[in-house]
Amino acid sequence: MIKKVSYKDQVYEYLRHAIVDGSLHEGEIYSEQMIADKLNISRTPVREAVLQLRNEDLIEVYLNRGFGVKPVSVEHINEIIQAREAIEECTLRCLAEGAGTQKGQEALAIMEDCLENTMKKLRDQDNHYEFMQADMEFHEVSINYTGNMYFARIFQMMRAQVERVTISSLVYKNRHEMAFQEHERILKALKAGDGDEAVRALQDHMDKTRELMSRHM
Repeated sequence: MIKKVSYKDQVYEYLRHAIVDGSLHEGEIYSEQMIADKLNISRTPVREAVLQLRNEDLIEVYLNRGFGVKPVSVEHINEIIQAREAIEECTLRCLAEGAGTQKGQEALAIMEDCLENTMKKLRDQDNHYEFMQADMEFHEVSINYTGNMYFARIFQMMRAQVERVTISSLVYKNRHEMAFQEHERILKALKAGDGDEAVRALQDHMDKTRELMSRHM
């Protein structure tokens, strides 16, 4: 049975995508009516979507004025990266330990496919959104491998914030190639069953993002 997507969910996805890819700009105020008119719907689903995005810390609501994209601070970026490291260091070690099993081999094959997909995105370095999506798919493999629903829920909860940080870092020259090479190092360590090296590679990957974003702020 095909599940119908509500207007609220459609508006939510539209606004979320626009926030992540930068179509909605920080510092500008948008009205619910403007969004409703653009999407040719009533204000009610727009208001509901806006409230959900506010609860996810993606936007700020201004009474009787509208809403705006919530700026990402250096402190916020560090907290997001710390949360990612806490989850992914554990999941990478789990995958490295199981690299020789059938389940582990299947996960590594998926990561290999993700890496190949990322390489294809290198041809169009102006399309940061598609590269970011390929990047996210790579990182999600080890999380899904563990089968830990709490890891998955936490990562999904902060995914939009992770995507914003990732896209912002991709504007820097050669960042696409650097990220690809950093992923290659992670995968190489996992294939060797070396959890410590996989974690070091992840930490270097995250440190580079921190460095680039600190320049941007």
